[in-house]
Parts: sequence; C-alpha cells; structure tokens
Amino acid sequence: MKLIFISILIILQTSYLSCQSINSKEQVSNDSENLKPAQDSITKEISLLFLGDIMQHDLQIQSAYNAKTKKYDFSSQFKHIQPIIKKADVVIGNLEVTFNGKPYKGYPRFSSPDQLAFDIKNAGIDYLVTANNHIYDYGLKGFYKTLNVLDSAGIVHTGTFRNEADKQKRQPMVIEENGFKIALLNYTYEVNGGVYSSKILINEIDKTEIKKNLLEMSKTDYDAIIVFFHWGKEYQRTSNSGQKELAKLCFENGANMVIGSHPHVIQEMEKYRFKDKNGKEKDVLVAYSLGNYVSNYGTWRYCDGGAMISMKLQQTVSGEIKIENPGHYLIWVYRPKKTKSGKLRNYYVLPVSQFEKNISLGDAYLKQMKLFINDSRSLLKKNNKNIPEYLFNSKLNMWELN
Repeated sequence: MKLIFISILIILQTSYLSCQSINSKEQVSNDSENLKPAQDSITKEISLLFLGDIMQHDLQIQSAYNAKTKKYDFSSQFKHIQPIIKKADVVIGNLEVTFNGKPYKGYPRFSSPDQLAFDIKNAGIDYLVTANNHIYDYGLKGFYKTLNVLDSAGIVHTGTFRNEADKQKRQPMVIEENGFKIALLNYTYEVNGGVYSSKILINEIDKTEIKKNLLEMSKTDYDAIIVFFHWGKEYQRTSNSGQKELAKLCFENGANMVIGSHPHVIQEMEKYRFKDKNGKEKDVLVAYSLGNYVSNYGTWRYCDGGAMISMKLQQTVSGEIKIENPGHYLIWVYRPKKTKSGKLRNYYVLPVSQFEKNISLGDAYLKQMKLFINDSRSLLKKNNKNIPEYLFNSKLNMWELN
C-alpha cells in the first residue's frame, strides 16, 4: 500500500513538472511572438492632398488688385481651405495659368500677376504640375518666365522644362517627407496652338514614353509613383475609355496613383486592389478629374466648384504600399460682389460641408451652392469606389469621413 502511494506521488510530481515545462515553453513562445513585428505593421506614413485647376479669369485678376497699395492679393482664394491644407504633409495642385507679365489676362490666353505664385506658396501648396494646354499661351517668353517665377516663389514643379538638363533635374518630381521618397510624373494631352518651340520640353501624353518613364522609376528606390494627367474631355462628367486605358497602363507599369485634371468638372474616383500581369496585387487609386479649384466659371453648372482628394500612404514591414483613408472634399467658389453697384467680386473657395448651412452667404448663393452639392454628391455616390466624402462635424469642429 505504501509502495502504491509513493508511485502515485511520483506520477503526480512528474505530471506537474511536465505541465510547468509546457507552460514555460508556451510563455517563451508567446514572448517571442510578441517580439516579432506583425507582417502588416506600419513602418512609415505620409498624408497627401491634391487640388484641381488653379485658374485666374479676367474678373478674378481685376478683383485681386488693391488700388490703394497698387498690389495684387489672391490670399482670399485659399483662406478657408488652409485648415485642410495644414493637415496634409504634402499638397499638390495644377497651375493652369502663365506668369507672362502685363497685360494680365484670363481666358483664352492666361497671364496672371506673379503674386499668385507667392500666395499659393504662402497658403501651404509647395508642389505644382505645369503640363497643361495653357502653359504655352505666350510662347517662349511666357513659358520661361512662368518657370522662373515658380522657382522664385520656392515652389517645386514638374511637367515642363527649359531644356534636357532641366528635365533631368525635375523629372520625376521627387517628394521626400516623413521618410518617404515619392516620384511624380506629369503629362498633358496637348498644348494650345499646336507646335511649340523645340528649345523647350513639355511632357505630352505618349504611351510608349510614359511606359518607359514608369519602368525607369520602378527600378529605383522610390517608395511610390504618382502620375498627374491633364486629360479627358472638357465638361464630360464621367471618365472615358482613353482615360481608363491610360490609368491601367500606369498601374501595370508601377504607378500607385493617378490624378487627373482638365475637364473643369468633377469625375469619379476609385480605390481598389489591382493585380498586375504577374499576379501581384497592390492598392491603387485614380481620381479622373478634380474639376476646378478656383475659377470664374460663375453660374456654369458643374463648373463652379471642384473636389480635393486626400489619402495616407503607408509602408508595411514587408514593403507593401497601402493607400488608407482616401476621401474627397467638395469645394465651391463663393463670389460675393465687393459693392452693390460694382462688378468686382471677392473670391473665396469654400469647403461646402462646412458652409452649406451658413445663411450669411445669402439665399441666392446658398441656392447655387446647393445645386452644385446635389449634382456632385449624386454623381460621386453613383460612381465612386471606396472614396467617401469628408463631412464637417461642427460640434467637434473636425472633419470626418462619411
């Protein structure tokens, strides 16, 4: 009996030690797992904001002039957007004017005061693309002066170049922020007036050249590649087959995002998983047209506003680039007259969600803005994929994705 009791004690002790050993191994294993970085953990992040066409028609230029100081001031066009701009690490827009000098003109040949470039920079917009149909409105003189003014204002730009050496320096536009190194390429469908001087270089859309440029970018150490196109058909509210094919070509050859301008109206935006020819998947985003950032299209339906699109790029431990929290802000140009009898106006770009119930704008302006809002939301609700609208929460004084 004593022998049996001792045997039982030995068995129990052995079992206890065995369990302790297993628990100890599990603890070590769990601790080791905790020390390992998760495969999808984020190593770096950057926030981007894109604007549409920055334009200046005759009345905008005239209204920006201060007769007392004899100077121009375009800051009101960015005043109400600055809080959104300040949230982004990088802000990029399309400059659709030249800085040719006096006489200052709007459509059809745009020449704006140099002060516009400095007000753009002061608003927090550090990057501009310049490949569009109006860049050669005033020939060589206007072309060179535009690039010189942008340099003087400290704005990084790409898409148009003085010569081959300048192109080597500025293509791609290199964005280095928050540990990211991003390449941006810019192309236009054409330049007004047809043939331009061979002394300069303007990136026009050529599929062979675009593919070549993208493959060159893919072989370097860029974390992400963005292509900004001036493309599509004016006033057409959805993308066409040519735009879709070009976006696909970009994604197949290494691009992560494609942003569009030129139609002067908003077109749809999409974010999705793209599978290349080798079966590899990645996040991609395309905004076919952001419409106008600022202009004097006035009461032209669909053209009196536009959209801004924002997103975060994240890089994971495995090196994958994720596109997170993409969203758009609807914006509208508020143009109240400076005096009841005069023709001059103030120009303010308003984020509509923050102002759509602001009765101080007046019934007529609210009605016009509401039409733009309804048109835009109806279009984007139907056609957007995974890119919701940012709405302003007045109680919390913050923007939230809808």
